[in-house]
Amino acid sequence: MKTFFSIVSIQTNPISSEKVVMGVLAITGNEIYFDYSKSKLGLLDKLAPTKIGIGSMAKNALQQIKQKVTETNKVLIKDQQELVFEKSIFSKDYISYLNKYNNGILHFSEPASLPFDFTGEKFMQYYYNFVGEVVVLETKKEVVTFAKKIKPAFEKVGLEEKADLKFTFDPLTFNGILKETHIPLITKNGAINTIQIVDFSLGEQTVVHHLYETKIIKEALNVFAQKANTEVTKIKIVFEEPIQGTLQYDLFDLSVQNYKEDFDFITPDLLEKETEVICNSNNIKFSEFLLTL
Repeated sequence: MKTFFSIVSIQTNPISSEKVVMGVLAITGNEIYFDYSKSKLGLLDKLAPTKIGIGSMAKNALQQIKQKVTETNKVLIKDQQELVFEKSIFSKDYISYLNKYNNGILHFSEPASLPFDFTGEKFMQYYYNFVGEVVVLETKKEVVTFAKKIKPAFEKVGLEEKADLKFTFDPLTFNGILKETHIPLITKNGAINTIQIVDFSLGEQTVVHHLYETKIIKEALNVFAQKANTEVTKIKIVFEEPIQGTLQYDLFDLSVQNYKEDFDFITPDLLEKETEVICNSNNIKFSEFLLTL
């Protein structure tokens, strides 16, 4: 498919309809480009003194777009697929809708199609033409995702003999589980030990849902352990700390503060040590323990 793009502006004077061009959003079939001017963002409160707090509101809105673009590009790279526009907020129709009806702080120009394939270099050119600043795109390199970083820890020789990987909780066996629910690792050696994974680079709703689900698993295991006359340790949640100052970091920090009594939060390095200990232990699979009941 060909590229289409939209200019992102902010109205600073409602009487004269003056706008400040803040950024450019360009969308191709397999990658989305977006960036905005940090220097102009810092001047918004002076440019629009009658709109109190416009700078912070604009910053929040632009960061949310940036985050969503990053998340979508991660999926496109991971799955090597093209964007399914009818299911995406980055469709031409949706951007056109925002142009006509959105009353928020940001203004999107009517999306314009381009008769050529878009590239990072072309985005830099368009960004400079419309925003008046140079944007420096990061050199593409292999994306080492959180999932790739922790994958070796679950592939250790002998681990599958001592623990269930991708265990499924059956609602008929575990009270409180309403549908089949999964956990990356569960094992038993005296007490029931479990490991969960939460990727805080994903969207807020995904992360929150995952944490809620993990707490339900915790409560179900506690009930089960009492009936089975055994114990269960805190679920260990593997995480990678997001960059401070981002929305992802704020959610991470809030999650740790709220759930530090329920879970143990561990880094990928500690996960490596944890699975190594399991491999060299007398642990048995949790599924094997279930057969003894």
